[in-house]
Order: sequence, then structure tokens, then C-alpha cells
Amino acid sequence: MNSAMGNFVWLRRALFVFLITAQVSRTNLYSQMSSEGGALLEFIASEQQHGSVLTYSQSYIDDEHERVSYTGTLYTGIQLFKLDGCKVMARIAVEDRFSGATEHKGGFGRVRTEPTGYLTDDTVYEYRFSLGELNAEGIHDLRAVPAQLNINTSVRCEEDRSCNLSWLRLMAPHGEIAETRTVNGIQDKDSKVTSIVLPMMSPEIAGQAAKLFSGAVRACSAGN
Repeated sequence: MNSAMGNFVWLRRALFVFLITAQVSRTNLYSQMSSEGGALLEFIASEQQHGSVLTYSQSYIDDEHERVSYTGTLYTGIQLFKLDGCKVMARIAVEDRFSGATEHKGGFGRVRTEPTGYLTDDTVYEYRFSLGELNAEGIHDLRAVPAQLNINTSVRCEEDRSCNLSWLRLMAPHGEIAETRTVNGIQDKDSKVTSIVLPMMSPEIAGQAAKLFSGAVRACSAGN
């Protein structure tokens, strides 16, 4: 009887210790996630005040074999960034302001130039994902031309001759990132993707962002 009672008391103590240990682990994990998330939010809030700009000129031959030329300014930046625990909602805005002309060939070698007037293209990307679904090892900074500037045309920029901007790439191996794209007020894309890029002001800022995102992803992954 005493032996059975002793075993029962031992089991109760062991269970108590296990529950306390689990609670402490959850508390430490929550504290780590809060710390990583707070640092990430603070960093992104600062980045939202900047954004990136390219002043460009481009030309190409269209389908009617006529030369088209444009000059413009492309703005891109993080418009909104929300973090609820490990769930993220990010909105990226790309504003293109440009004007140009089309050269129409006439008889006897004459060329008539038709101005396009002042044009605008506004693109908004919205992403929803969980940090725990991202691959921490797949987070990295890069330099690349914005999708709005056709790299198959002759394009040059004042800020960077090759028209590269700084970006942060995030990857979800199982395609857990929900993406919508709206162009000039009309949504033309709603799908799940495996990777996205967020615009950053400079290579140095993109590098810092990669470290903060990686830390937040690891904290969230530990809680899964």
C-alpha cells in the first residue's frame, strides 16, 4: 500500500514538473516571438517612410515596327505591414508616372511623332502568410529590375544604370503565400505563390531585413 501510494505521489510530482516546464517553455517562446516580432515591426515602420525611386528612359520597336519611347519615374515601397502573432499582411505599392511618343513612318521617309500624353500605372500587391511557413534559409536580399520595367527593351535609369532596386526575397516551399495584384483599380491576380519580394531602400537595409525576418521565422517555426 505504501509502495503504491509512493508511486502515485511520484507520478503526480513528475506530472507537475512536466506541466510547469511546458508552461515555462511556452512563455519563453512567446517572449522570443514578441521580441523578434517587435523588432521586425519597428524596422518595417522605418522602411515605410522611405521607399525606392527610379527615373528611367526606355525605347523599343512595337508590333507595328514603330519606335516607342518613354521617360518616367517609378516609385515603389511598403504601403502597409501588419503582424498578428506570426501572421503577416503586407501591401506593396508601385506607382509609375510616365510620358512618351510613338514615331509613325510616312511616305518619302518622313516621320510623324505622336505624343502619348501624361500616363499613370498604379499596381498594388497584397500578401498574406504565416512566418512559420517560410523557409528561414531561403530569405535573402537581392538586386533586380522591377517587373514594371521591361528588361527586353532599351531601358536606362539615372539612379542605377541597369535599373536595379534592392529587394528582400521570402520563400514558402509549399506555396503558402496568398498573393493578390490590383492594376489601376482592377484585380487581375489571386493565387498562392512560393516566393515574393519586398522593396527595400538599399542593399544594406535589405541585408538587415533578411536577418530580422530570419529570426522571426525561426521563432515562429519553433512554436509550430
